[in-house]
Amino acid sequence: MTHLILILASVLFTALGQLLFKQGMTVLDGRYQPASLWKLIGYGLINGYVLLGFLFFGAGAVLWLAVLAKEEVGYAYPLSSLGYIIVLFGSYLLFHEPISPSRIIGICLIVLGVIFIEYSR
Repeated sequence: MTHLILILASVLFTALGQLLFKQGMTVLDGRYQPASLWKLIGYGLINGYVLLGFLFFGAGAVLWLAVLAKEEVGYAYPLSSLGYIIVLFGSYLLFHEPISPSRIIGICLIVLGVIFIEYSR
């Protein structure tokens, strides 16, 4: 059970990091041009949301290393797909991004896959 908590914490922190990255980058509002990659990197290094995103993303990575030290990667890695669910609903709530019927079907398949993996032990 402790390993499952570590996996879920890692997934949650990583997903929160992604949502914070998105929040930090939304203020650019289409002003980013591919030729100005260095400006984008510079902006990311001074944006509080992006920096907080790196903190959460990094914490998720550290927790993931703890998971890999104790658990089979063939069991743990598929459970990381739960992050897709967190990001999908987080992006809906925070950024008002649409959730199409095909995304709902995809989420249901992910949940079904996680259930199968969890009960395969």
